[in-house]
Amino acid sequence: MLLVLLDADVIIDLHKLGLWKQITKSHKVSIPSIILRKEVYYYEDENGRHNIDLEKEAGETFSELSCSAQELLGFKENFDRVFQEELHDGEKEALALLQKQEDLVLCTCDHAAIKAMAMLDLSERGISFENLLKKSGMSKKLEYKHTEKRFKKILSEGNIMRIQERGLKKK
Repeated sequence: MLLVLLDADVIIDLHKLGLWKQITKSHKVSIPSIILRKEVYYYEDENGRHNIDLEKEAGETFSELSCSAQELLGFKENFDRVFQEELHDGEKEALALLQKQEDLVLCTCDHAAIKAMAMLDLSERGISFENLLKKSGMSKKLEYKHTEKRFKKILSEGNIMRIQERGLKKK
């Protein structure tokens, strides 16, 4: 059982694919406060728009984690101004939590967030959507954005950026 932190895109896609309940039963799920309260409202499919109301599930199927404003400001200081703009607030909080809490694993499909994990030398603490499903005993035909192959490719880009010190604030 993983202690998994979920990004907004993953939560939305799990609902869209009808896999939310299985994931919350298979793993100890956490959601950053910003994502819970400001980034996940609905998903759309061929039948229209479907609301996602996570706040009523908080504390039951998942736990809410948060950072202080000071921790978020400190976290942003890892990156140069250009790269900071690529990360959404919820992803910044998720990555700050990942740095702070060593038992967490972050699942995201967001290009910048995956890259940032590698830039912070946290590649081993990330998991692709595809791998999360596998570890839950599920398999599903997935879009490319969910695949392990894409996740590894973006981690590799982030590792190159870390080595070249691109996107990071000069210490």
